[in-house]
Amino acid sequence: MSHLQREVSERLFSVFLRFAFYFEPFAPPAISFYISRRLDELHERGLISGYKARTKRLGKFHYRVDMDLDVTAQQALYVIDDLLPSQLKRLRR
Repeated sequence: MSHLQREVSERLFSVFLRFAFYFEPFAPPAISFYISRRLDELHERGLISGYKARTKRLGKFHYRVDMDLDVTAQQALYVIDDLLPSQLKRLRR
């Protein structure tokens, strides 16, 4: 990587960080919205009976996500065995 490319890259990264820190406080509603959409798909398919999702900001880039799921025993086994592992793989850093 040339000196010019490195300098441009560093400046772009700096701008990106400033925007990320500016919009970070708005993340909890976005996280709750995303989780609710995914849970709504499961509800429509009959894989869960009901749900409620909440996200609380604990600090910069630290959140607590609470999900209340209403499921039968059979639905719970399906969520734990089939869906949860694939969802966690997507969220890994």
